[in-house]
Amino acid sequence: MSVESARLPAHAVLREPDLAFHPDRPEDRSPHPLAGLLNFGPFSRSTVNAVLDPIRVATIAPAGDSRLVEGLFAELEGHHTPRERRVYLVEYPGFTRVFGLRVVISPERIELAAALDREIATSPRPHLLLAESITRALAALQARQQQFEVVLIYLPKRWGRGFYGSADEDFDLHDYIKAVSAVRGIPVQIVREESALAYHCRCSVMWRLGIALYSKAGGVPWKLAETEADTAFVGLSYAIRATDQGKSRFVTCCSQVFDADGAGLEFIAYETSGFHLERDNPFLNRAEMRRVMARSLALYQRRHAGRKPKRVTVHKSTAFTVEEADGCFDAWQGVETLELIQVQQDSGWRGVEIHAPESGTKGIASQYPCERGT
Repeated sequence: MSVESARLPAHAVLREPDLAFHPDRPEDRSPHPLAGLLNFGPFSRSTVNAVLDPIRVATIAPAGDSRLVEGLFAELEGHHTPRERRVYLVEYPGFTRVFGLRVVISPERIELAAALDREIATSPRPHLLLAESITRALAALQARQQQFEVVLIYLPKRWGRGFYGSADEDFDLHDYIKAVSAVRGIPVQIVREESALAYHCRCSVMWRLGIALYSKAGGVPWKLAETEADTAFVGLSYAIRATDQGKSRFVTCCSQVFDADGAGLEFIAYETSGFHLERDNPFLNRAEMRRVMARSLALYQRRHAGRKPKRVTVHKSTAFTVEEADGCFDAWQGVETLELIQVQQDSGWRGVEIHAPESGTKGIASQYPCERGT
């Protein structure tokens, strides 16, 4: 094989897209989301469906740990300087300064049973104990949903035994909580001790938590400045539920639908038995895929005066089977463009930036990753 036949194409760097921070002022844009928020405020602050002030957050926490959650909300209004990723992170001036409204703890606060610490430490199936306790708390809050916009769930490190199932069980507490809360129509923010309370860069935590709470309360922090109108994006994910005998029984299917402006974010979740497993990954049959896509279409039309989108992109982390593809085409008939995209979290490809040689003919590998957008 010759050198030329094995040569890879020259690389290119994609331009960072501009983000818009105002619906009517095209000059309010920036490629940097955090700098844009500081300079212009969030996109939805100037829309008809602006987020109500204050954002009320209900809480679920271990017995005696509510004070730790209260401290987190105090930090949200404080000023923080970045201690990492200084090329990207900017100073955080406080939630009210960034978003133009307050975030407060709702009176709806639930502390889980004090005995849960001992039970999780000694139970052979601690993940089921923890999942059931949080499910009961969410059910109690659902009856008082007019009193809050978001539920914050605090998970301490000492409960780590309950975060995942055993080696032969496909259980992730984070995914389980998201599926259960989606079915109940409750926006949830999960806060873990090691990634929020104990993380060394408080500036990073406050930016991430602040944007998450604002978005889950119905706000749009920014949108892409240049997008195709009449476009719908649908994201699919699945959570496998098991019987007491450990055998797979049904799948909770979650569909996330939003339009080109990033508006109308909403979840559809329901349980189905119309699937098959391949290497522990569920795949829907044609009828079930048509069902979830039809619900997604109805949601989009409800938000857009009955109109169908001209372009639809459906994405998930596993490949689309023939039956799933057929179900998508069944539901989205009349759409001009339908794209089915598998988002791969890993790849066999690796990129290394090589600096031009100072002398000789051999380049030098960079100590940093490739430039973003490569």
